[in-house]
Amino acid sequence: MTLQRRLILAVLFAAALAWVLTSAIIYVSAREEINELYDTDMVRMAQQMQAVLPIVDISKLPRPAPPSTEPEPGDEDLGDLGSAGLGELAIAAWRPGGEPLHIDPDGDRLPRAPHIKGFTEATIDGVQWRLYYLNDAAVGWRVCVGQVLAEREELIFAYLEAQVLPWVLGLPLLTLLMVWGVRRALLPVRTLSAELATRAPHDPTPLDVSPVPGELVPLVTAMNHLLSRVSAVLEHERRLTADAAHELRTPLAALKAQWEVARRSQDDAERARASAMVEAGIDRLSRLVNQLLTLSRLEESTPMSVAPRAVPADWPEIANQTLSDCLPLSGSRDVDIELLWPAEPAVPLPITGEPALLGIMLRNLLDNALRYSPPHTLVTVTFLPDRIEVADRGPGVPPDILPRLGDRFFREAGRREHGTGLGISIARRVAALHGLRIDFANRRNKRSEGEGEGEGSGLIATIRRDGPSHNPPQ
Repeated sequence: MTLQRRLILAVLFAAALAWVLTSAIIYVSAREEINELYDTDMVRMAQQMQAVLPIVDISKLPRPAPPSTEPEPGDEDLGDLGSAGLGELAIAAWRPGGEPLHIDPDGDRLPRAPHIKGFTEATIDGVQWRLYYLNDAAVGWRVCVGQVLAEREELIFAYLEAQVLPWVLGLPLLTLLMVWGVRRALLPVRTLSAELATRAPHDPTPLDVSPVPGELVPLVTAMNHLLSRVSAVLEHERRLTADAAHELRTPLAALKAQWEVARRSQDDAERARASAMVEAGIDRLSRLVNQLLTLSRLEESTPMSVAPRAVPADWPEIANQTLSDCLPLSGSRDVDIELLWPAEPAVPLPITGEPALLGIMLRNLLDNALRYSPPHTLVTVTFLPDRIEVADRGPGVPPDILPRLGDRFFREAGRREHGTGLGISIARRVAALHGLRIDFANRRNKRSEGEGEGEGSGLIATIRRDGPSHNPPQ
């Protein structure tokens, strides 16, 4: 069911409910007011009759006539009665001994009921009456005033009809106005839906907030933020796909060439060299694919998704696992790894995080340092209370290249070491998920001290908290 239909039904239901409740309140109120009015008149009439009876010459009262609601033909003493219904109101009186006084022909039908005082209801000739009895304790006269109850109900319903009939007659018009009002109020929603339906999938243009009602501004603002994020994700995926296709093209072409050499060569040595090159190419492709998968998973992660698995970082355990993973590369390149820890009681960079991801971050930085370090050198990993440093003794990086470290598939021109350029990107993404950042700078060894940074100085990667510097308690 659409929102418009729900609103229309809700408004119509509310209007009908309000109408029913209003009618019930009007009926109860009118009934109380009319009963109070007529009961007061009946009491006053009985009191007046009781006051008049002692001074009336009873012998001159007319003989009883048949009860009637209409005057006798030719009776002109009553004058023009208008819409009066004489049969609906009656009065009767009795002497102290119980003899009736024939004051009102219609009153002769009223029972004396000597045991009743005040108001009561009775059925007389099949008609429901409301009666009021009044006794004169001193003289003994008894007076009764009666009224047909249907007269009261008729007046109540006439009053209710006058109040409710305009609502009934105006309900169709009210319904049309409510439907028109709801449709008019939802027009911005339909306009917004139409704009979104015709928008190109790659169009990141924010929606215009100015014509939107105030209640929809937060929704449209959130949609604009979502469009911006989706556009960024699409652009990111487009660049990732394009870069990955470009990176895969070269090793695949090399593999194909080496495979052709290995397949066609008649020289065993040449075929062995080609097979070794094919194996190296497959290893490079495998590493590239694994890094792409890792980066894709990390791009889908958020700090909130890491938080449920976060535990205090056990850097010794993480470092040992990372060292174990990097030992084969360290041995093949003949580069040693040194771990330095802060003096007790200081602890290394106290943070909480996902141990597996922190291990990936440290391993990628250490892997990068090992690959660009000359043989017979040392890669140092220093754990400090406010940071972690990974330093190599390699050629360093020109200052104008430093800001680009961590860009996907970026590698410095002229480097002989084959890589994908994704390792540092993955490390920086893991750091961002844990509120950390990674900075790179050239370092100077003792032999180049005073020569300035640059060629031959080595590179140092520093992991620290993102934001203002913070020194944990010692």
